[in-house]
Amino acid sequence: MIELRNSAHIVTHGQAVYWVIDDEPLLLWASSKGVHPRESQIHALLEGIVPHRYLRNFSALNMAEQLSLCRSRVLVCGCGGLGGVVANLLARGGIGFIRLVDGDVFVPSNLNRQWFSDVAHLGWPKASAARDGMLRINPLVEIEAVDEPLDASNARSLLQGMDLCVDALDNLETRFLLDTWCRREGIALVHGAVSGWLGQATTFLPNRALGMESIFGKRRTRDALEESLGVPGPTVSLIGSLQAMEVMRLLAGKSPCYEGRLLYFDGESGQMSLIPLA
Repeated sequence: MIELRNSAHIVTHGQAVYWVIDDEPLLLWASSKGVHPRESQIHALLEGIVPHRYLRNFSALNMAEQLSLCRSRVLVCGCGGLGGVVANLLARGGIGFIRLVDGDVFVPSNLNRQWFSDVAHLGWPKASAARDGMLRINPLVEIEAVDEPLDASNARSLLQGMDLCVDALDNLETRFLLDTWCRREGIALVHGAVSGWLGQATTFLPNRALGMESIFGKRRTRDALEESLGVPGPTVSLIGSLQAMEVMRLLAGKSPCYEGRLLYFDGESGQMSLIPLA
């Protein structure tokens, strides 16, 4: 039997000393047990051993909080601009299971901002391409790709078993559908949206009074002005990173930053505001 402690070594990080272990012995342990590699990182943390790739998460996170991330299950709806940023960072952070949902394929106009798009993957389904890229980043996490759009026929099944959902969608109709089903299933929803140099993010917790209506009112479509603003890469990267940070905070058991208020970023002025929602 492969013992993880025998493959671990001591590393000093900051003012603390940790037992750490590299990917290879974790993958060998999982293979010897016939389990998914995500179980190996959970087993290591339970033994007080930090997978080496997560060492720089400490001490922003402690052992119990990292373990919570590795046990968590997240649904990311949309794998283009925002979703690509969020999915990339969640894989690096060690989220144990990530389900990716997107019915689109990569096209040349995605190359300015979508982290998993490159010239070799033009024409590829976004969810599958993102899954492959995420597993190259972190083979210890489990990624499921659903190469079809979220709609009324699959929303409930896609949310089942999830601890949290990320809204990285690009249209209001589907955002409202996702909000409705997250509310019904009692799942927290981390929302993000961008247009031009403008971006926003907020968090809707289970059993909440606030939903998408608190941001968009009765609107269900984007207007022509929003479409004309384009989507520069830095705006996407900023808002997606803030969404990923909020997801990791929530899954680690920390207080949300954006519940009940909308973070609004104006890249033209460089100003960031927190607007109370009602």
